[in-house]
Amino acid sequence: MADSPDQTSKPVRTPPVASIVLVSDYETGEEASWEDARATLQGLAAQDFDEPVEYLLVERQDIVVPEGILHALAGLRLIRTDQHTSFAMKNEGVRRAQSDLVVLLDLDCVPAAGWLRAFVTAMRLHPSAVAVSGRTVHAGRSLTEKIVGLIARGYLDPGGPGPTRYVANHNGGYRRAAYLAHPLPGDTTPFTSTLQSEEIRRAGGELWFEPAMRAVHQYSGWTSARDICINAGYGTVRCRLRDPLMPYAGLTRLGVAAIPLFVGAKIIDAWMTCLRCARSYDVPWLALPYALALAVLMRIAEAPGMLRAFRGQALHTTAFR
Repeated sequence: MADSPDQTSKPVRTPPVASIVLVSDYETGEEASWEDARATLQGLAAQDFDEPVEYLLVERQDIVVPEGILHALAGLRLIRTDQHTSFAMKNEGVRRAQSDLVVLLDLDCVPAAGWLRAFVTAMRLHPSAVAVSGRTVHAGRSLTEKIVGLIARGYLDPGGPGPTRYVANHNGGYRRAAYLAHPLPGDTTPFTSTLQSEEIRRAGGELWFEPAMRAVHQYSGWTSARDICINAGYGTVRCRLRDPLMPYAGLTRLGVAAIPLFVGAKIIDAWMTCLRCARSYDVPWLALPYALALAVLMRIAEAPGMLRAFRGQALHTTAFR
């Protein structure tokens, strides 16, 4: 006679294959920011991935999250935190995650349908990879928007799948244990993530780039782009003042006299990005002269941020947290 089933047993919950940690690096609370969040959550709901996934939305205690956001994605869990910087909030989300694979996605980045599948596949195919970054583009409503996306987001893009020097923490995933060993610097701005990338690489971890892990970043015009430039310049100097082993950190000994050297080097790097990745960001070859000129303007726009970093001043007017 067959044994009768144990009526008191509970179904075994399948652990998630990946945990998605959602954080806004901008100050939230306005309707426009929640509209961006809704688009991101809709993109996650449309993923062509049928394995178990955990979704964590991390937000400050004092921010009111609309009910529509909380119900926009099945299984979305709200994590409240006393942290105030976006990096510290991301660290909190990773600590609370249940999967060995954790993805950080900003709330103004809409993932393509194959985004999560591309990440998990890359991690499985490249067991030596500690982190996998995706390709982030701008929506492309104008040529200028596409080019700004190319210059601002393409610096870590080798042009195809392969090793990279950086992690796109707004659209990138990690092996959780490695992240916890090398968390993002929670006491700094969202533009100092190279501190984490350098730590991982020095520890022997491989950083990988996967273009199929594609997301569309919202673009809010030149005011926002200028804010990004100032933050990028600030982060360039701040990272090297904090970590003297980083490439070109020795230039900081020159003080503010190093700013033209940093700007010049970053212009050349931006030009190389344009030549290497223009087609991947839907920028036609005929528009390259315009792209190269815009790269010069954007890198010069970083100089005020560099100056504030050398002077030890905070970026009190930025929209980033």
